[in-house]
Amino acid sequence: MRFRAIGLMTIVAGMTVSFAAGAAVKNNDKGKPAPAGHDKDKPAAAEAVEAKPDTVHIYLQTVPPRKAMIRWGSKSLGMIPAPKPLIIERPRDSGPLDLVIRASGYLPVHTRVYTFSDSHVSVKVTPPTEKNKLFGYKQEPTPSPEATPGAEAVPGPVLGPVPAPAPAP
Repeated sequence: MRFRAIGLMTIVAGMTVSFAAGAAVKNNDKGKPAPAGHDKDKPAAAEAVEAKPDTVHIYLQTVPPRKAMIRWGSKSLGMIPAPKPLIIERPRDSGPLDLVIRASGYLPVHTRVYTFSDSHVSVKVTPPTEKNKLFGYKQEPTPSPEATPGAEAVPGPVLGPVPAPAPAP
């Protein structure tokens, strides 16, 4: 009785190994021409393709387009010249930037941008009259009548003397 080992899979120490695939690779190395598109200098060519510039460009704009000041901590990065974006050039993989965008007549917006690759960031600015539409909005507490000047003070409950605790038995 003969058994064929085509597509035989076995699990060794948590890894899946295919004997049929290994045999196909060995047969290709024995005098057969390499398949089309196979280049022995491929690693060098792949490095040339994967070479990335040392800097990234971050394009910042507001929605609706408004002039806005961009700050990174205490450092001013510039003004967005609405309707065009502000372009920030940073070293690649230099870490995230926590930015504050302030436009006149709008609430300030805090956002984070990354320096992994070039990116376009559109920031929606909100006027103070529409702040109740933002996620996480908390309604302002209503003032108490005691805090309002000129309001009549409502007497609170009168508390008597505090009784002494009973002796322990």
